[in-house]
Amino acid sequence: MSLLKNLKAKLLRAFAKRMKGKFVYDAARYPLRTVAEEFIPSAWGPARALFYWPGSQTLEKLPVYVNFHGGGFVAGVPEHDDSYCRRLAHNLGCLVVNVDYVLAPEHPFPAGLRQSFAVLEWLAEQAATLGIDPQRIAVGGHSAGGNLATGVANLAREHQRLRVVHQLIDYAVLNLAQDPALKVSSLDKPLLGAGLVRFFNSCYLSDPAQARDPLASPLLATVDELRGMPPATLITAEYDILRLEGEAYAEKLRQAGVVVTEQMFAGCDHMFTHLGPDDSAEQAWQLMEDSLRGAFRVGAVAEVSGGGALA
Repeated sequence: MSLLKNLKAKLLRAFAKRMKGKFVYDAARYPLRTVAEEFIPSAWGPARALFYWPGSQTLEKLPVYVNFHGGGFVAGVPEHDDSYCRRLAHNLGCLVVNVDYVLAPEHPFPAGLRQSFAVLEWLAEQAATLGIDPQRIAVGGHSAGGNLATGVANLAREHQRLRVVHQLIDYAVLNLAQDPALKVSSLDKPLLGAGLVRFFNSCYLSDPAQARDPLASPLLATVDELRGMPPATLITAEYDILRLEGEAYAEKLRQAGVVVTEQMFAGCDHMFTHLGPDDSAEQAWQLMEDSLRGAFRVGAVAEVSGGGALA
């Protein structure tokens, strides 16, 4: 790892921590029982996570949504998604776990992905103590976090102690093997440029050949390798340079027999769910909320009827 690359990554993180979303919810609109910071053990060190507990008290086991922030695998913090996690926990009556996974270049692929999956396994192990339902876990993320979410969903297939019932993939990077210069936008200066994407990739991949691994580039998985993936909600933005790979991944999932809800938001660029336009951001968050609500409902029916994964 070069000193220059490490310095640039640290500068990006410092800048990212100061960033504030232009589209956020007032926390008072979505009161919760508590938000707690937890440290989950893993082979890659403790994974810091924020747990958003809904205010409603129930004897039923809670479904879980696990969120992965964006930042190119290099920067970003879970606090960027704080107000959205509060909304989902409150409106859905679920536990939301907002993960602060390890970052590159100090922790290149597959460390962040494997640590994120370890969080799911820990949740399943602690399900009785936490009062959650390990057969109703949904995963989702934004940009690089969307890549991690679908990677985690892949790793969770046929797991004996947990079940991923849905994946939210929000303007995700899904093909690290493609030259970023070939990822174009109709805007002269889109928010996400080829140079930044190239830097992110160089940090995340310790060997360029890793870009061909479907866990790094989900779009490169074969149709057969995607069979059995959970239903997906996939969001793209008209001006985002990642739009085409998102649309291609949605089509490949459908070819594999996966139920996909797909929406492209016109007039929007990368990170629009956090930066606006406000109307489009609200529509996207409502779509994600509705998708999770339906997935948790279907998962509950499947469990009652004996359709869940093996205990």
